[in-house]
Amino acid sequence: MMMKKKKTETFERLHSRPVSRRDFLSTGLISFSTTMFLPSMVNIFARSGVAEAQDLVCKAVGGGSSCAFVGIKLSGGAAMSANFVPHDSGLQPLASYTKMGLGLGSRLALDYEFSNKAPFYANSGLLRGVRTASQNTTRLATTFVGVPVRAMDDSAMNKFDITGLVAKSGLNGKILPNLGTVDSSTGVRALPAYLSPPAPLIAASYQDIVGSLGVSGSLSTLSTDQKAKLFTSVQKMSADQSSKIQGMSGGAMLTQLMRCAHIDNTNLIANSGALNIDPISNTAFATIWGLTAATNKASQDYVFATLVYNSLNGNAGSINLEMGGYDYHNGTRTSGDGKDNDAGVLIGRVLESMALMGKKGFIVVTSDGSVTSGSESQDAGAAWTSDRGANCSAYMIGYDPAGAKAVKAFQLGQFTKDQVADDTFITGANPEAAGGGIFANYLAFNGQISAIDNYLPRVFTPTDLDTITMFTK
Repeated sequence: MMMKKKKTETFERLHSRPVSRRDFLSTGLISFSTTMFLPSMVNIFARSGVAEAQDLVCKAVGGGSSCAFVGIKLSGGAAMSANFVPHDSGLQPLASYTKMGLGLGSRLALDYEFSNKAPFYANSGLLRGVRTASQNTTRLATTFVGVPVRAMDDSAMNKFDITGLVAKSGLNGKILPNLGTVDSSTGVRALPAYLSPPAPLIAASYQDIVGSLGVSGSLSTLSTDQKAKLFTSVQKMSADQSSKIQGMSGGAMLTQLMRCAHIDNTNLIANSGALNIDPISNTAFATIWGLTAATNKASQDYVFATLVYNSLNGNAGSINLEMGGYDYHNGTRTSGDGKDNDAGVLIGRVLESMALMGKKGFIVVTSDGSVTSGSESQDAGAAWTSDRGANCSAYMIGYDPAGAKAVKAFQLGQFTKDQVADDTFITGANPEAAGGGIFANYLAFNGQISAIDNYLPRVFTPTDLDTITMFTK
């Protein structure tokens, strides 16, 4: 029995009337190929990285009641438990913080900040940076919770990232996906907790954001009218035709375009200069970040400002910012204090940006491990000499322009007398557990804690959930 030769799916077979070869030629495609067929079109869309050809344009705007989410990763193992000062299970200072460079608890000078008076080392570089970059009124509308948790030192394998869960809970951008600053699955050097996020757009410069919003490659030669006609033509493809390209490279992406992107893409093309993506367009916002027309658009300040601006104005979903240089156990406190100050300035700028734009937001700060002081001096200020991930902490910081949210305590979990995160506590043993606890608090901050099983089922019991939920209504 002879086997029938499989027929190649050509442009004509994939497209029935009224979509014809002439329709595509009229868009201007004839200028670079008179024999182009659909698989080539799919590949152009799939490989160009344009927002128009992705499912991003179909997402819900702003995620309903989900607030902005900003992740900050301090890469290298920052002394986060020597800036915020963890307490024991009774919320009392430890007898000794000598391994953490803070001396004896009885000699330790504390300072208190934010609406809930969270305890910090009085000479904290991070606290100094926060205060430098934000106003007191902003901090009074902000609630801080430290999260003692053990983490791997100098590792990109810590499962701290919750942007996958945040996206699933409803936070999506109007024209951009979640954004990151490091080429990884999460946009920072950390693994996802429980659920991987949609692939983030990695921004190394402002131009990366601009480039993601325009038709690139060969399509960039088309006029505005031609681009609009092209998307209109693709939109007319039938469901049957759509199913035939699902197995091709970029098929799912193009199908999403066909289903819902025509109006969005036509508007995006026609109004690409009015997308409100550049932070310099808002003078007060630019001032917070120290930006001027002369600022290098590939600088860290400009990139971070761009990501924060697009998150707060709803263009993008969650964002992840990474700062390097936090592996600073070099036998001094000088470099460490300076880097901690930089982290505090970033936190302060993000908070002040939220205040300026009147937007509720949630900041999570993490690092890969921590540091220790070898001298174990009884007085604070001893130099950092090596890694010590057992005394790591993360931070969650919530800002609400309507007024600070109440919390049960200034910490989620606790430290033991051995100056380590208590790994018997629900979220203390590893970053993924802490990530789950932080996500529960993100939901609570948004008034959505009752829906946690929709996003993180069977991870926490009702009793666990009551224990780890710090933010209250």
